[in-house]
Amino acid sequence: MLENIVAQFLENSQKYVIHPFGNGHIHDTYQVENIEALAPDFLLQKINQVVFPAPEKLMENISLTTNFLESVDREALRLRVIATHEGAAFFKDEAGDYWRMYPFFKSLIAHDLPNPDPTIALQQIESAAHAFGEFVGDLQELPVEKIHPILPDFHRVTWRLEQLQAAIQDNPLDRVATVEREISVVKKLIPKMTLLDAWMDLEMIPIRITHNDTKFNNVLFDENHEAQVVIDLDTIMPGCIHFDYGDGLRTAAVTAAEDDVQGATVDWERYEAFHKGYLAATEEWLTPFELETLPLAASTLAYIMSVRFLTDYINGDVYYKISDPMQNLRRAQTQLKLAQLFMLKPEKEADDPQNDNSNTLDSSESFNLL
Repeated sequence: MLENIVAQFLENSQKYVIHPFGNGHIHDTYQVENIEALAPDFLLQKINQVVFPAPEKLMENISLTTNFLESVDREALRLRVIATHEGAAFFKDEAGDYWRMYPFFKSLIAHDLPNPDPTIALQQIESAAHAFGEFVGDLQELPVEKIHPILPDFHRVTWRLEQLQAAIQDNPLDRVATVEREISVVKKLIPKMTLLDAWMDLEMIPIRITHNDTKFNNVLFDENHEAQVVIDLDTIMPGCIHFDYGDGLRTAAVTAAEDDVQGATVDWERYEAFHKGYLAATEEWLTPFELETLPLAASTLAYIMSVRFLTDYINGDVYYKISDPMQNLRRAQTQLKLAQLFMLKPEKEADDPQNDNSNTLDSSESFNLL
């Protein structure tokens, strides 16, 4: 079966060995390994149509952006789509499944977490941030309207709150009574956490083509710890710069696991390294209001994730994979804690309007959610 799929993209498919690759939770992913040692390998994926119900539009987005990026700099390492023999960006099999292929970068590696060595970690974080910022900058001349909103309202706080409200009303497993404290924290933070939505609605923040999933493991590094290739382009969509900046900080500047509420904290050196790298690639073209409001980004993205985890917990853990029945609740608690920690950045001036902590909780509430 898989050999037949590979044959739609590559000549002499019998010279490849196909085996599962990675630990992703969305698509079925395989490394297509060439038996000739110096020949290139490839990455084959079956697109998850539950998460991405419009795979043709998804691949249109990815093809359009990767082709445009190649035209910007043909010498740079880039993710690119391997076309079928018919020139298509995907292959649809008889079962209706959609398959795609990318190059496999043998010499590069993705890291789930920064290096344990603090010096190397800071280098990696700054370099990853620069790569993510440069990615958006290189797409500035591509018209936003050409990109399909594959997952509409993906980072829209008000929509995530509507989903939470629906879960609370349905309460399918009678879990609402056990999370009243978390719901109270979510409600208290609403005024500040919905500011990005309001600013976008008022067109105070420009809509750009953004990556929308700038987790630390979505960039590939070389052996010198320098970021080389931005990957996982499924969520390329119209959005605001705060989405990429905030989600990057949410994953790169936090030292604990996503469900470790007691251990979760923000490493401010890592925060500054990400900030430095991102602004080095974006500061020349960001608007003054974008720059002014960036400090709210990490809090907002952590808040969005807390609402999503809490919603899934109330609904009975139907979306996110869990290792135990309480994991989604711990995830929600951890992200709520981080949302507030990010608003307490130490070096912000007390009179900075973006550092107004009136909507955060006191320390006894904020950091002891269990």
